[in-house]
Amino acid sequence: MSALALDLDRLVADTGFSGVVRVDGPEGLELVQAYGLADRAHAIPNTPDTQFGIASGTKGLTALVVMRLVEDGALSLSTAARSVLGADLPLIDERVTIEHLLAHRSGIGDYLDEELDLDLSEYLLPVPAQQLATTEDYLRCSTGTRRSSRPASASLTATAATSCSH
Repeated sequence: MSALALDLDRLVADTGFSGVVRVDGPEGLELVQAYGLADRAHAIPNTPDTQFGIASGTKGLTALVVMRLVEDGALSLSTAARSVLGADLPLIDERVTIEHLLAHRSGIGDYLDEELDLDLSEYLLPVPAQQLATTEDYLRCSTGTRRSSRPASASLTATAATSCSH
């Protein structure tokens, strides 16, 4: 076991962390480890493939990391988003910059094209979000749902319709 894995296990034991940790380095994947439970009520453990319904919960962390990259000179606020995204998210205009993304001024709207013949019910919560006041409420609605995300570019979460008990 690597020193990184040992340090991480120690931190998890000390803090009670529940989630998934992935560390990518210059040579590729260095570590991926899951801890704790994805569903406490049913004692279902987290796995490296567990998809968490975190919505906008990481916007602040993302901004912090991006600004650190700007500080280190790896990015600038005028860097074109396209140069980072490559072919991902092709509807994002070439003129959109990192600054636009951070300030929510990119002009990027809803990435779902409502004009296509899609069953949008697969992308909606089955109840109004304000009814999900507790973790338990949210878990009742998310159990058995499908989610998809695009790590390292944009997070597009799709929640399949399920029935919620209140």
